Amino acid sequence: MLFAAAAMCLMVAAVAGYGRYAVLDDQRFADRATEALRSDEVKQEVARRFSGGVVSVHPELAAVTPALEDAFAVGMGGDPAFRAGFHAAAARLQRAIFSDAHADASLVVAGSGTTLREGLAMRLPARAGRLPAIDDPPLMSIGGNPRERLLRKLAPVARRADLPIVLAFGLAALALLGLGATRAGGRRGIWGAGLAVAAAGGLIGAGVTGARDVVLSHFDTGFGDAVVSQIWAAFLGDLRTWGLAVCAAGLVVAAAAGAPRLDPRDLLTAPRTNRGRLVRAGILIAVAATAVAAPELLLHVAFVTLAAGLVYVASRDLLRVLAPPRRAGRRFRAVATATVLLAAITIAALPVH
Repeated sequence: MLFAAAAMCLMVAAVAGYGRYAVLDDQRFADRATEALRSDEVKQEVARRFSGGVVSVHPELAAVTPALEDAFAVGMGGDPAFRAGFHAAAARLQRAIFSDAHADASLVVAGSGTTLREGLAMRLPARAGRLPAIDDPPLMSIGGNPRERLLRKLAPVARRADLPIVLAFGLAALALLGLGATRAGGRRGIWGAGLAVAAAGGLIGAGVTGARDVVLSHFDTGFGDAVVSQIWAAFLGDLRTWGLAVCAAGLVVAAAAGAPRLDPRDLLTAPRTNRGRLVRAGILIAVAATAVAAPELLLHVAFVTLAAGLVYVASRDLLRVLAPPRRAGRRFRAVATATVLLAAITIAALPVH
């Protein structure tokens, strides 16, 4: 129970810490938003929104909407000034969202109207002299419906509460891990702590993927799925990768501790105490409720659990080969092997760009 509570606290602290790193920092938020522009689908969606804003102000340009979208998409991909302007606009949007619930939260790229007019003049030379001056229209505005207005109210509160949540749950997780390891004692304590860390990381990785599937279920076109998937990956892809990396690292530590081998048959054995029966009943009810309410999440948790079992068994086999039991220097060999495996996991989890 101590290790289970530690895993839950670790999950909360890790997600809040990632939010502070990737979302609550305006420059990192803007970096990820600009990174999403590398996707052709996102470029097309942004171009469609931009041209729609232009046509709403200049209805006479409705007939050349395809040229508008093409000019804007090309400008996004080939104009460094536009990417710099988009980065600055995304940073302003982030500050507006998380600082003041009543501030204007519109994504307006400075100079985008002039850039579009120049691109349109190149594509329509016959109309170049008759093109109107184009202001910089907003690509998007947040707060237009009741749900967005509620989120706008919560965003500044979340920003202020994030650091206390990270510290409180992080310290609680460390205390629970230490207490659990002390109560279990010796290598069994290290084994339990490693499995708790692995469970926290695995649930985060599965949760991010399951949540993405739930979000994508609200879009009925392949294009919409592609756009949302690219934006989701830009902002939450690292969280999934790091969660799975932490899961693998915890399993390696647990395997290196040399604690008892897991036996799947133990999961099917009826508990011998009333408390054990209550715990199992609660777990089964939670699993059943998840299967009904969020089957995607349960599916991803099952796959991550299967993968975790394979990693654990593979780590144990490697350690038994490279650090055989009852052999001189076994502890040093086990530590060295685990260190190499942890280094490999770290390198694999590092971003490639």
